Amino acid sequence: MIGDSWAGIHSEMHLDSFLCSEIKKDYLRPVSVISMGKGGEKSGGIYQTMFKTDDYGTKPLFLAGADYCVVFAGINDAAANLGTKQFCAHYRMIIEFLLANEICPVIIEIPDVDLWNIYGEKPLKDLLIDYLRSKMTGCKMYCFREYRDALKTMLIKEGMMDSVVYVPMTSWSENGERIGQNLFMTDRVHLNLQGYERLDVCIAKAIVCDLDQSENSAFVNKPMNEDAE
Repeated sequence: MIGDSWAGIHSEMHLDSFLCSEIKKDYLRPVSVISMGKGGEKSGGIYQTMFKTDDYGTKPLFLAGADYCVVFAGINDAAANLGTKQFCAHYRMIIEFLLANEICPVIIEIPDVDLWNIYGEKPLKDLLIDYLRSKMTGCKMYCFREYRDALKTMLIKEGMMDSVVYVPMTSWSENGERIGQNLFMTDRVHLNLQGYERLDVCIAKAIVCDLDQSENSAFVNKPMNEDAE
């Protein structure tokens, strides 16, 4: 599991063992889960960390051998108004890297989070910069739906949907695009324990379903080549 703070907090809360136990309920082979993420990281930065071994570098995770990689990316791209084109370009590189190393990407559809809860005190100058950046990229300010829809469209258009495990919000959110606040911390941006457990249950089911559909898949414990780029 790699990505931004959603992956990082998953590790800090020691939820790797929970996800592992959920997968093992329906999968009898040995299972190991490791998560690592950096708060505030955007899709481009997440891609770069896949080639690093220090600090927040996630290359050691791949060198150890992985069958699946859960990716948390997009909230910070939308929060920074970087534009859907740049977001999708970076996400595509993440997916292509994983597939090239015979690792199945698990894509977590980004939800609508309440940025205004923490951005409400943002200086007017910074809000104006965000507004101008949104105009330059042609995306609405802090609009998660545009990034969500753009990624899904890219996956379908590029024929990648059949090569990934896609976990939609509707599989774990009772309120659809806007997840209930009972699943968030007080900042309304990061999941609490209940939120992670509900999401992990859905991730586990999606992975097990994929395993059932592809028992003879090539994604079987092949460590990444040391020189992979």
